Amino acid sequence: MTDRHTLLSSIASEADRDISIASLFEAETDRLSRFVMREGPLRADFSKQALDDAALAALLDLAAKCDLEEWRAKLFSGERVNTSEDRAVLHMALRGVGGTAENKAEVAAMRQRLADYADAIRSEGKFKNIIHIGIGGSDLGPRLVADAFEASADQALTLRFAENVDGASVNDAVKGLNPAETLAVVVSKSFGTQETKMNGESVRDWLGEFGSSNMIAVTANRDGAEAFGISGENIFDFWDWVGGRYSVWSAVGLSLQIAYGPDVFADFLDGARAMDLHFRDQPLQENLPVMMALVGIWNRNGLGYGSQAVIPYARRLRKFSAFLQQLEMESNGKSATRAGKATTLTCPVIWGDEGTNGQHAFFQWLHQGPSEGRYGGAPVDFVAVLKDHEDRPAHHTALLANCFAQSEALMLGKSEDVVRAEMGGHADVDALAPQKSFPGNRPSTTLTLDALSPNALGHLIALYEHKTFVQGVIWDVNSFDQWGVQLGKVLATTILDEMDAGQSGIHDASTTALMQLAIS
Repeated sequence: MTDRHTLLSSIASEADRDISIASLFEAETDRLSRFVMREGPLRADFSKQALDDAALAALLDLAAKCDLEEWRAKLFSGERVNTSEDRAVLHMALRGVGGTAENKAEVAAMRQRLADYADAIRSEGKFKNIIHIGIGGSDLGPRLVADAFEASADQALTLRFAENVDGASVNDAVKGLNPAETLAVVVSKSFGTQETKMNGESVRDWLGEFGSSNMIAVTANRDGAEAFGISGENIFDFWDWVGGRYSVWSAVGLSLQIAYGPDVFADFLDGARAMDLHFRDQPLQENLPVMMALVGIWNRNGLGYGSQAVIPYARRLRKFSAFLQQLEMESNGKSATRAGKATTLTCPVIWGDEGTNGQHAFFQWLHQGPSEGRYGGAPVDFVAVLKDHEDRPAHHTALLANCFAQSEALMLGKSEDVVRAEMGGHADVDALAPQKSFPGNRPSTTLTLDALSPNALGHLIALYEHKTFVQGVIWDVNSFDQWGVQLGKVLATTILDEMDAGQSGIHDASTTALMQLAIS
């Protein structure tokens, strides 16, 4: 296998030419049919990327030389592709794809137990509220999904989240609730995460006499949960082959099953399963996650973009950009290969906000700002939902119109010559025309969902999961560890102990001074 640096340099060389996206539409009358892909309720339009046939051929050749098909087979067969922790990666087995016979039996048994528990809680009527306590993958996935389920599913119980160690998070979660009617779900794979344990302790104190009866746990560390005071029958397991940022499909989603029902959650799993099968079975050139990943490689390693914007034009997907920050940046934000060699130009910065809010904030930069990328700004993934779930058709039409207009404006821009013609003989034309012109030729992808159904949401999240895996293979990094989050956590524990004791240990002058401010 050729050295990754050499392979990625070839992509940079292929991209060392100017491509006019608008001109591609003029030259390629069939461009839309060739650069649009669909899987179930999800349609992806890559036609507004600065990508021509030669570039796509080079990217597919790159994927082949990086042994992508072999790595894909390893992933689904249960080989230990998480090499630094010597673990298999089998979150797809939670959706019924891949895994060993033992995995399948474990998953089937847990899915039945979760559904039975959720049904019992919903029919019993004792609880009216759920407080979901977790952080990172134990929070971002469930929070995103809860927002999205609101579009098409009835919520039987109030669902709140406590994630940040900031006391405001717990205070907001418990505000106005009755402890007797509230079920607390503590979610932590290790059951050692500082924020989750502290929030769990605070909620347990708030529950008072109901602290033992109204608290359950979801964890891979049953002993840790029992030491916390949660009885064995109230602990729901998930396994070391489920990474935290891939865990919403597991017992981590129990709060969602209780609030919205097991059938809704099953439909969510089925949507992801469909994308799993598509990714596993389709050839690379017809494979939607592969195409997503290769477009990202082109923008990052070919065109030199350092960031990627993700803009959902759906308020109920407002946490999607934050969810992807963890999924992609924790997975591929690495500067060492699997073999421990230094590498550069891996994961870009992922950022964004819901449309149309962003149009009144950072879209100025997207349209006219400079960038290290070839064409300025940053590539954008637009995400839109075609069905109106809010019974406000005028609002929905305006929302979609804004989404579609932004992708067109980023591509077409507005030349200085056009601006000058519009301004005529204006006295300040020389000063104003450059300010009012838009360079255009800024790449974007538009993803549309037929509806914001649980099934469509499953498709969408699984698409980005597999995109992330493909990019990790091409960059030759381990997408399934997260050593970068550990050092700060270790130091925080030390500093917390010292602050609780009222004195600082040996630190740099700045850290010592900050600790003294808090202690005094």
